[in-house]
Amino acid sequence: MAGDAWWALLGGLTVACQVIGAEPVVLGLPRGGRVTGVVIGDTEPAGAATIRLQTPLFAEPLELPAAAVAEPPDGEGSASDEPEPLVGLPGRVGLLTADGTRMYGCLQACSDGRIGWQPLGATRPTPLASEGSARIDFRGLDAVGGPGLVLVREGLATGWKVVDMPAAGPAARAGRIRVGDLVETCAEGALGSPVALRGVKADVVKLLLVGPVGSMVRFGVRRDDRTEEIEVVRDESGLEDLAGAAARDVFDRACVVRQSLSGAAPGGSATVHLRSGESFACAVLAADDRDVRIRLAKDHETAIRSIDVRAIELSSAGVRPILRQKLARLLTVPRSQQAAPPTHVVRMSGGDYLRGRLVGIDPQTVRFDVAGEVKELPRRDVARIIRLAGADERPPALLAELAARGGLPLVIVGGDGRRRAVAATGMADGRLVGENPSLGPTVVPLDAAATVLVGGAIDEVPDDAFPYAQWVLVPARSAGDDR
Repeated sequence: MAGDAWWALLGGLTVACQVIGAEPVVLGLPRGGRVTGVVIGDTEPAGAATIRLQTPLFAEPLELPAAAVAEPPDGEGSASDEPEPLVGLPGRVGLLTADGTRMYGCLQACSDGRIGWQPLGATRPTPLASEGSARIDFRGLDAVGGPGLVLVREGLATGWKVVDMPAAGPAARAGRIRVGDLVETCAEGALGSPVALRGVKADVVKLLLVGPVGSMVRFGVRRDDRTEEIEVVRDESGLEDLAGAAARDVFDRACVVRQSLSGAAPGGSATVHLRSGESFACAVLAADDRDVRIRLAKDHETAIRSIDVRAIELSSAGVRPILRQKLARLLTVPRSQQAAPPTHVVRMSGGDYLRGRLVGIDPQTVRFDVAGEVKELPRRDVARIIRLAGADERPPALLAELAARGGLPLVIVGGDGRRRAVAATGMADGRLVGENPSLGPTVVPLDAAATVLVGGAIDEVPDDAFPYAQWVLVPARSAGDDR
């Protein structure tokens, strides 16, 4: 193939990568994306044109269809035209950002099981490098679209009727849904559970239609005496008028609505916070000075070393922030106690604080030693149990601990702020599978994730950003300290 024909495949654009294997280049990607790397391989590939780009973010060359690549003007990412309908991405769509890289896509298992990233416009994922550093955001996205359907309630006992399909929208182009069809259910992506639209309010139905460009939505359409499931890939042309609202704000509200309708139950009513910054919902079964025993799921019980636990929130109810003066008093250790300092602070549901040493927790009672007297506190009256860190205590190097277990180091941050770490070795049904330093074998779902930190990005979060980081003991100053 002649060089002119090759560049014609890029839409007549002169992409700044004509010298293969030379200096790094910047390629524009769909929807304002960009990626920096070194182009490798043959400049005249046979068949479908593919650009292969070597970048530190990926363990292997990233493969991009030439038709999805454009020249970034003035060094900025550029959204290329999409003459053909987008191919739906198989996983939850997010925005990956790293040094010199910004691309929409999804986490997906590669053919060999490794965790990869499939960019928007690509047909398969490329494995991410364990030594890379990136952030994946699933909230606050700016490339938001819809299926191109206008629905009107048909009746409380039935569903919603299709009354219009803009000709430029994805549903009309796909051609499987018709005006007059009755839509009974709506499901997100390839794995989301169908939500019955019967009785759902109009504003909720509109939010269920909104999603990232390239994401799939599945409609259960009534056809004669059966329900047919039809997939539609969202794009900008299918997004209805938002009446002046910012698309990303509408999308974030849609994420909250979908999560509330999914019926996903947390692992328990308590929350455990670890020294590493991780936190997760669970049932706290028991605890003593050696370990904390928890249940994460119906058939998953495990024990965590007490030294690794930063706080236990036994109640899901929020508490008022502590006053600075009271916090300072609770953290100051007089000279008489410095040989055997207090280990924990208990925050009662009524607002009182007790400082002492945790003896144990069982289903009914929290046993707490205050100045040598063991008090038995009704567990229902205890809101928080906070471990007091020593002044020289430092959080564990989470990235290093994950890297030592193999797999891809990831931290998944939920929409509720909870964080789960995993050395991911694979994916199953939209869930990351791997090993956690404290919990052992771990499965982390992505459906409620707000952000995923990859590799080096894990260490970029400052330690003082984690909950309870301020609970550090301070020795009281003696009179001679001022001399």
